[in-house]
Amino acid sequence: MVVRAPRPNDVLADYLSEELRPGSGAAERLLELVRELRAGRTGVWEVPGECWSLELTPARATLRTEDAIPGRTQHLPLEDFEEAVRAWLDFVRLSHASASS
Repeated sequence: MVVRAPRPNDVLADYLSEELRPGSGAAERLLELVRELRAGRTGVWEVPGECWSLELTPARATLRTEDAIPGRTQHLPLEDFEEAVRAWLDFVRLSHASASS
């Protein structure tokens, strides 16, 4: 699944479509990490990926790549990142449901 978006949201769109592939469980695991950050159980979390790296802190999410979109980084408030991951999960579920019917 390929998702395209204009700058600066191209970074987030590429991360979601490249790293949170449908059926992988990666999006659900990320949402659990966000819950742990909010609960104060961890301070900083590094999540390496195939093309992207993600750093989560209680305040923000930072996406970095040198492969997918060379030299690009995007910083998002943690709440916005969580909302984007939830929206991605909803999109994937709806796409799968409509493809199955």
